[in-house]
Amino acid sequence: MPLLDPTSNELKKDKLYSAAIIGATTSSSSRIWIRAYAEGHWTLVIAKTPLQGDLVRLQEKPIAQFMADMGIEVADIQSHDFTQQTNLTHTFDINGLDAGTTYYYAVISSELDATKVPRRTELGADKPLFFRTMPESPSELTFGFYSCHDHISANGDVGAWPHFLEKLTDTGAHFVIGGGDQIYVDTNAKQGFPDIWKWLKDNREALLKTFAKGDDYDREGIQLYLLNIYRWYYRVYWNVSSLREVYERFPQYMVWDDHEIMDGWGSYTHDDRLDRIFRMFEHEDEKVGDMLVDLMWKAACQAYYEYEHSHNPPTAINLQNPDDCQWDYAFKHGNSAFYILEMRGHHDLEKDKKIDPYIILGRDQFNRFKNWLAAEASGDSKFLFVVSPVPVLHWIDNIVNYADLGGAKDDFMDEWGHETNWEERNQMLEEVFSQLKSGNKTLVFLSGDVHCASVFRLRHKNYRGAKVYQLTSSAISRKPAPSISYLGITNGGAMAGNDNIYSERLFALAGNKNFSIFRVRQNESGAQMVTADLYWPSGDSGEISKKQIVFD
Repeated sequence: MPLLDPTSNELKKDKLYSAAIIGATTSSSSRIWIRAYAEGHWTLVIAKTPLQGDLVRLQEKPIAQFMADMGIEVADIQSHDFTQQTNLTHTFDINGLDAGTTYYYAVISSELDATKVPRRTELGADKPLFFRTMPESPSELTFGFYSCHDHISANGDVGAWPHFLEKLTDTGAHFVIGGGDQIYVDTNAKQGFPDIWKWLKDNREALLKTFAKGDDYDREGIQLYLLNIYRWYYRVYWNVSSLREVYERFPQYMVWDDHEIMDGWGSYTHDDRLDRIFRMFEHEDEKVGDMLVDLMWKAACQAYYEYEHSHNPPTAINLQNPDDCQWDYAFKHGNSAFYILEMRGHHDLEKDKKIDPYIILGRDQFNRFKNWLAAEASGDSKFLFVVSPVPVLHWIDNIVNYADLGGAKDDFMDEWGHETNWEERNQMLEEVFSQLKSGNKTLVFLSGDVHCASVFRLRHKNYRGAKVYQLTSSAISRKPAPSISYLGITNGGAMAGNDNIYSERLFALAGNKNFSIFRVRQNESGAQMVTADLYWPSGDSGEISKKQIVFD
């Protein structure tokens, strides 16, 4: 059987074509990600007033002339040649914006030939598209947090996305954080949906035959082929109307987790990874297997960059050698500072700890986080939010360390609470508690991954004044863990592998899709406070339940 063409429609699923994502946004700038449906010269128009008039054909006028004739106050116009080299995606950097201001935007073609482009305004014609810049010095801050988007696992049910859009709108949210697993490339074979690693196992020989090159292989050709499959997943998973409305309007900060690459990436051994592409008892060339795994990794990295990381705050990226990439980043709004930890790009169970003792984060990232923490501890930030895609604390310790067998092995070895990760976790928490010992700041870890929700307060016997919390909100649309999973969520108490830290459980939820809305604001006495509203759909008539947590 010949190989499928991953750029064609052979995989019969509705896919994303033209789309927009508002990325990292400040009081004066915004990163706006666009995907066009076709190659060509497309223009992004940013305006202070709504776009109006003949947006289909623009009266056959050049874009700037049409805007001037219609009295549309333009803030910026930028153009780009969209090509398949980046899967028709591009991130525009918009600067010189006014603080706390609503801007309207559209993507328009300069092509005047209607036979080539019948509809010149591709995005922003049928309905106004807009976003709002951050206030100069926000006294209040509202943001959403979600993780684990996978409507495929729920037979197409988009879960809590419509509720999320409603609550973000009602609360006037400033931005949203996507805490990992924005797509699932590897878990829905039972739903009749492709598993990219199972596909590779089933089609490995045909792939190698197609890209044979003398005694070797066309590695660039294989990587591009695999990259187009990874891209396909993003286009299928993000073609959800309520998700797209959230992305189009509210600034997004994203980080990946394992399912954008491979379930348990980093927690598999070298042999485990080869087992994913070789059948039992097959005697294959290990070098060929290593090549395929490496090319899958590189393809996953490039797709992640194109669809997620490219509109985050900029970091050092080298897609030719993704091991050198910095995927973690920080940003700040008002008196709240944020650090997005990345737990996959440098995660390696078999890492030589003499060279790099940090199995999950890697030495460089750990040091960047350590330096950020020290700077913010002595700075003017009142609240610190740290995204750890996998929770620092969630499951009962004995489950994590004694149930890591069979299919669950990688899931539990991903956990900070697994004994193989204790040393790194303990060092990270020691840095957190020692820097926050004065008690004048509050730090909240934000996590996803586990398809449940939970909230804990963490305490350190040597730094009793430190205020540290863990909130997990997962999943927004993935089929949730069954209700009985509630029994596996720890009640708190002493932390295994760390005699200094103990925890108190404030909330737990299993069996429901969920998301959270955070608010930084003044309480009745005028002091700054943080609350998190955890929401989950309940009932059959669109009801939604809420639990509010106050972080003192």
